[in-house]
Amino acid sequence: MNEQMQKKINELDKINDTFFQLRRAFIEDQMKEFSYSLTATKYSVLKMIFENHKCMVVDISNKMRLTSGATTTLLNQLEDDKLIQRTRDEKDRRVVWIILSKDGKALMETILRKRDHFWMEMLSTLEREEQEEYIRLLKKIEAGIRAKVK
Repeated sequence: MNEQMQKKINELDKINDTFFQLRRAFIEDQMKEFSYSLTATKYSVLKMIFENHKCMVVDISNKMRLTSGATTTLLNQLEDDKLIQRTRDEKDRRVVWIILSKDGKALMETILRKRDHFWMEMLSTLEREEQEEYIRLLKKIEAGIRAKVK
């Protein structure tokens, strides 16, 4: 690897560290505001359910790359916190759907509203065209990574 490429990698690594630190700090800060013991994983599960309106346990396990036991434990904790509910499918009683409770939905709406504000602040340092280019490049990198992971 040439010196110029090594310099770019080091620079990128510093930028990524900053983004990850800011994101982690943002999530931790949001969790302190609420009486729930949310972790980043629990937040990701709630966000997945929020976006899909309902999920099956297997969907959550697969998406989060968790064992079924770990997923069950996590969902039990979220249910104890009254953030999710388990409901049986009306047509097939063997299917159990995981949905957000009223409190879970309100929590996610609040957190996502704050997340949007966070990203608006971050992107405000760029011109509109730069924002579009930044997102385009990140999507290209993401697609490249996903193609290699499969």
